[in-house]
Amino acid sequence: MKIIDNFIDPNAFIVLAKVILEAKFPWYFVNGKSELHDGDFQFTHLFVDDGGKIVSKYFKILMPIIRKINPEKIYRIKANLTTKKDSNKKSLMHTDTNIENIKTAVFYCNTNNGSTLFQNGKKISAIANRIVIFDGHQKHCGVDCTDESIRTVININYFEKK
Repeated sequence: MKIIDNFIDPNAFIVLAKVILEAKFPWYFVNGKSELHDGDFQFTHLFVDDGGKIVSKYFKILMPIIRKINPEKIYRIKANLTTKKDSNKKSLMHTDTNIENIKTAVFYCNTNNGSTLFQNGKKISAIANRIVIFDGHQKHCGVDCTDESIRTVININYFEKK
């Protein structure tokens, strides 16, 4: 597992955050977080579908992140937005996909008291422009924030260059 703060250039981060956190950015309601109808909800924006096809006109704002990750192939990229809750509620533990040898990266778009929690107990705090990169088979979950209106992350599933 790698945790890298100030992952992209500060100016590139400002541009990315301004787009994703602005009122015109399209978010889509999903009835579930870890799986459909799991008793929770979130808003998502799909940039790259399962299989690597770019499906969002906003894809180019991710280039500073993608260049630094330097993947062999992208499997999926989506942004997740959760809303402020009364407590730091955890979603269900999950893996993003069952595909072998895949990496997952979680990039934090805003600082808040939410986090990403791993089955082994490791907790990664949500700090803007931080990324955590880990083996895609590691079970993890998002933890809602209580101190900001939203918690926003970009979730990237990809194959590393060998």
